[in-house]
Amino acid sequence: MRFFNIEWKMNIPNALSLLRIALLPVFVVLYINSNEKNTLAYWAFGVLVFSGITDSLDGIIARKFNQITDLGKLLDPLADKLTQVTVVICLALRHKAVVYLLVVCLVKEICQALGGLILLRKGEKIRGAHWFGKVSTFTFYAVMFMIVGWPDMPNELLIVLVALVALLMILAFLKYITLFFQIKKADTDLGTKKD
Repeated sequence: MRFFNIEWKMNIPNALSLLRIALLPVFVVLYINSNEKNTLAYWAFGVLVFSGITDSLDGIIARKFNQITDLGKLLDPLADKLTQVTVVICLALRHKAVVYLLVVCLVKEICQALGGLILLRKGEKIRGAHWFGKVSTFTFYAVMFMIVGWPDMPNELLIVLVALVALLMILAFLKYITLFFQIKKADTDLGTKKD
């Protein structure tokens, strides 16, 4: 089966990406229902850690056993994006400082999704994440783990960490915008040369 020039081939890394997506409602229920008097916050933290481990494993398995697929190049970042948005929404419900990160995250992810769809419709191949995206994602997860795992984190530290994540997201977003226009320009130049 093909969709947007992508062969839908299932393997272990792709199944792990789907598992990460399936874990999102579990995280939401545990986190939303947690408080200082129950252990649900620890379970929510555990689900988030498990999701992070499966994120690392799918990339390692895909590279080591040559199981890199276009579907995986789509599912892995999709699972990352959905996880990021879900976690930020949950945290924003409890911490006002995270609301600003939520805005940055939503704008970035919506724009990148639209840009990716535009490129796919033009027949572009799916490209993997770049180093700046990986740094932003790694920092995001590290900070989210800290906030979820340390429910009574001092507000000043929370603000500094959220600002760091927002800054890295914005920088990665700007780099991806530049890359998007470079790809579009190359396509336009190639189309002009063919005519």
